[in-house]
Amino acid sequence: MLFVTNRFPNQSIRTRRGRRFTFDLRNNAPSNSVFFCEAGDGEDHKEIGSPDFLARLKASEYRQILLYVHGFNNLPDQVFQMARELQALCDAAKPKEALVVPLVWPCDAGRGIVDKYWDDQKSADLSAGSLSRVLEKFLAWRNSDANDPEIAPCLKRINLLAHSMGNRVLR
Repeated sequence: MLFVTNRFPNQSIRTRRGRRFTFDLRNNAPSNSVFFCEAGDGEDHKEIGSPDFLARLKASEYRQILLYVHGFNNLPDQVFQMARELQALCDAAKPKEALVVPLVWPCDAGRGIVDKYWDDQKSADLSAGSLSRVLEKFLAWRNSDANDPEIAPCLKRINLLAHSMGNRVLR
């Protein structure tokens, strides 16, 4: 499963294609950087970078892309599980129609539901710029020579599904 995140990694914030990527769950501050990754088993994720990420979306057999922005109080493993369930529902409704791509923004891993809610509101608001940058990267790539827009344009529709506090990110 492909995903994008602005959550800080345990590794450096400097993009390195092919490196192992693990989330720093103690840090719920939104990063200004965005990371284009592929989810693996458990915490075994890999950063692939935006050019490979976008090329994979274009090459995908799916007709549409569904960007999924999760709600509050969700750590990455929970987001991936929800995205897998959503993908299964999409595939059951119409195979190869919509590819689910989660956008993982930083939620609080601490205790206390009230504190988490307020902390997550701040993280969601500050993650909006990162989502905007992801969409800008897609638009720039779509029109770039690397995508070959005159010969083989990317015709996939991009849809956004924001759940609960994910709408603050979208807003």
